[in-house]
Amino acid sequence: MTRQMMCTQDSGDAKAVILSQNETESLCMKAARGAGFSWGLAEEAGVAAGWLAARGLDATPNLLAYLTQRSQAEDWGRPVPQPGHWRSAGQMPLCPITLGAALTDSARLADGPFSRDTRLDPVAAPILLLPFLARAAQICGKSLAAVWPEGRLQIAPDGSFDRQAAHEWRGHTQLAVTISTAIALDVPQPQPCGLPMVSQSVLDGLNAFALKTTVPATDESRRGAGSATTDND
Repeated sequence: MTRQMMCTQDSGDAKAVILSQNETESLCMKAARGAGFSWGLAEEAGVAAGWLAARGLDATPNLLAYLTQRSQAEDWGRPVPQPGHWRSAGQMPLCPITLGAALTDSARLADGPFSRDTRLDPVAAPILLLPFLARAAQICGKSLAAVWPEGRLQIAPDGSFDRQAAHEWRGHTQLAVTISTAIALDVPQPQPCGLPMVSQSVLDGLNAFALKTTVPATDESRRGAGSATTDND
């Protein structure tokens, strides 16, 4: 169970706490692994959650809700890349972690998803995709915008982004967007911000997933515990 740095205030019948960026990354990585991600993608999930926390955005409720849904489904949104359209392999929304990793891996391709406007099928927990898009903007050195009918989230080549639109993304359980590159951006300069508060109920939920990565003790492991030699010196 992760160490809680500081209790900040009561939130209903639970307490909200502040975790360091490293603590957020570690907990979310283990929770993602416990929900069925490979260790590589689980690490990506942890880094994404920590990146958002360092920028004052608490995405842990979004991650917990997504992991809960994912753990109950056999197939969850594997991306199928096509020119101008990345679609989901099945009926479920695209996985933001798998999709994000694939997009950043393709960021340097001359004919990749950032060489043209690219439509994405609905993405689950879209706030978790933001860190990957910011990384992709830095890799390809382009301004990006994720556009949907009600708005636009802009990302500068240095990875800075429109915080107001990002806060809107936290309220979406899924969102279909088009990634556009040929745009003029007006992204405000990032302002210093503190780490966000995380509710105790969310911590409990993530810890429950994280505990699935532990191996239960067996009689054989107990017999083999400790030193095999004696120290009589």
